[in-house]
Amino acid sequence: MPLATLHSLTFVGIRPVAVQIEVHLSAGLPSFALVGLPDTEIRESKERVRSALLNSGFEFPAQRITVNLAPADLPKGSAAFDLAVALGIASASGQLGKADLSEWLFASELSLSGSLTGVRSPFALAFAVRKEAKIRQRPLKLMLPKAQASLAATVPDIAVFGANNLFEAAAHLVGHGTPLQQEAYNPQTNAAQATLLDMAEVIGHQTAKHALLTATAGQHHIRLVGPPGSGKSMLAQRAGSLMPALPYEDSLEISAIRSLKGESDALSPQRPFRNPHPSSTMAALIGGGNPPSPGEITLAHQGVLFTDEVLEFDRRCLESLREPLETGRVNISRSGHQASFPARFLWICAHNPCPCGWLGHPAKECRCTPEQVRKYQNKLSGPLADRLDISIEVQAIDHGTLLQGEKEHTELTTSAGLRAQVENARTVQLERQGCLNGEMSAGQISKYCKPASGAEKLLLAYAQKNHLSARALHRICRVARTLADLDQVNQIDKKHIATAIQYRKSLAGEVINQPPMALTA
Repeated sequence: MPLATLHSLTFVGIRPVAVQIEVHLSAGLPSFALVGLPDTEIRESKERVRSALLNSGFEFPAQRITVNLAPADLPKGSAAFDLAVALGIASASGQLGKADLSEWLFASELSLSGSLTGVRSPFALAFAVRKEAKIRQRPLKLMLPKAQASLAATVPDIAVFGANNLFEAAAHLVGHGTPLQQEAYNPQTNAAQATLLDMAEVIGHQTAKHALLTATAGQHHIRLVGPPGSGKSMLAQRAGSLMPALPYEDSLEISAIRSLKGESDALSPQRPFRNPHPSSTMAALIGGGNPPSPGEITLAHQGVLFTDEVLEFDRRCLESLREPLETGRVNISRSGHQASFPARFLWICAHNPCPCGWLGHPAKECRCTPEQVRKYQNKLSGPLADRLDISIEVQAIDHGTLLQGEKEHTELTTSAGLRAQVENARTVQLERQGCLNGEMSAGQISKYCKPASGAEKLLLAYAQKNHLSARALHRICRVARTLADLDQVNQIDKKHIATAIQYRKSLAGEVINQPPMALTA
């Protein structure tokens, strides 16, 4: 029968979609038609496939050739279909005998000589094949260029075969000559990853360190405010070292996302740390394009998104963070394209207290007027600030302390020691409610964040005085719950509520750089 069916994959955003490639030969004037919404990259494959077949010892049939890429309503743009189309033509014309192609997925571009050339994102492709095998509930085999097969073999539970050229791939399918060897599963990770920075390198800032400890333990978004050079960026860059190692399945997903963006084709166990520049566009930060592609917040999934000088970002870009901060996903719609990307990250933002940067500095005088300070700080809108759980001042460290270093508490502020506390607190949270405290629903907050009577009176008095929103009240309860988990106690006491309120004060509209009030019931 002059019909062959093969399988490959493409991506819509970061979502893999199985593509069925049907090749039919019929009588009529010789022609070669590609249907199924192929873009220019695929339409040009006709000449590559023709030359590759002829230069590999196959006959190119002088018939009417129709290649259908299903599903037909999905636009497709990848030269990785070349190998499947060439093998489909060879199979439909009877040159591959009765080769069983049903359990294979093919992905490779062809050169004119018939050599298999590299495809984009081989790691993401292998990860997608693994997911497809789970959906079909049967093992699948992946055919790739030989040079990329070992990289794809870092993904478990799939059979990867690498071929140098079209003839080798066809010979293996029909059992002719020496068969291709399956690539051995190679679980090695990217050994070239940068060493994580240690929190022990930060001198002083005990309050800010505890705030970051709380933020990472409960997945609470945090703001750092302080003059230039006070250590905001230094603290934020070490937040990732406080977070537990990624679970293996999450590391596969995140590495696949990096692979699709063309940043890395290696499995990485490290949580991502993204630091976009304030000049970043909305498409770069949130994701966009046509078809939509992921942005910085998706690349920061399960890690840290650090927006330094956050008030210098375009306001529309910042406001577009509202939905991802609440839902952990970002949905992007374009004409004919819709995509949903994961975006569950810890947001750390930092900025100066005023345009000149020296408001509240003990030695340097601020030159800004109160109106300038107000306008500058209001660049972070109320609804967006309401989604932050913690705001902390980072004061400049005196020169003597910087030169002499710390003589106390260093063993308590190493990243390893703090990370152990974070891991213990997260374990408690996951066992208790199945999620981190910063991700609790309203019902879970009512159930698990009930403070003691004295603490409840303090919280109620503060909420009424400052007219807190329901979201702000819930976020104080979440932070207090995390503080209690770090102390390894079940009851939320008055000190936990008081500390959570201190972390919330500047977010509730109180003036930054004023001395903290004494908190009383």
